[in-house]
Amino acid sequence: MHSYAALPTAIARFRSAVAEIRVSAASRETAPTQLIDASENFLEMLSSLDRDRGETGPISDVDATALGGYGLDLLAELGHWVQQHGLMEARRGVGAAGLATAAWVIRHLGRISSLELVVDALADLANRTTDDAELEDMAGFMGKVLSACDSRIQQDLEKTNPGRPWRVLHLNRGIVATRSHRPDLMIRVFDELVRALPEEAPAFFEQGMQQMVALDYPAPVRAIMARYHAAWSHPTLH
Repeated sequence: MHSYAALPTAIARFRSAVAEIRVSAASRETAPTQLIDASENFLEMLSSLDRDRGETGPISDVDATALGGYGLDLLAELGHWVQQHGLMEARRGVGAAGLATAAWVIRHLGRISSLELVVDALADLANRTTDDAELEDMAGFMGKVLSACDSRIQQDLEKTNPGRPWRVLHLNRGIVATRSHRPDLMIRVFDELVRALPEEAPAFFEQGMQQMVALDYPAPVRAIMARYHAAWSHPTLH
């Protein structure tokens, strides 16, 4: 279990976020009361299902997909409100609930249909993580999220949108794998990145080489980046 995606921990963090949101909303004309209530009920439903059936209990993948999609949409909407009002810690609490929801869907073999909140939460977490082992674990979780995305997301039809979560998560996973200093992990992640986003590979590895110099990465890490940069820095002749 990834500690940042554990449901009991996420629920506790979400409750702290709700307390901050309620204090902030008290001085505003509008408050996301219905979103808060629905999100709390949703998280309690997940917790109850795990208690009653076990963390990988008998719940169908179809039901897990539908329930997870409902909850992630709710949390994403609440996350937008929190972001608009500059509540950074509350935003992280909502993001933690999103990560736990994604992990719950994955455990129950469902498909993830709402990705934005999960990607944003992982990016924020990665930016605050420096331990190599934790970064390796995070890259693994990112891979599980990508594999669990529904076919609509994986088809990646919105290629003109650079902010699409599918693209951002692949690129962020490549960065996290590099920062982990694990050459074997880098190879796996880079291979998956170029299969999913071949058009992004040249720029990704070009920027990666620049970071190798700027941040003085270890030689084994530089060697892997140089190998992929060489393979993708020249256009193919037809």
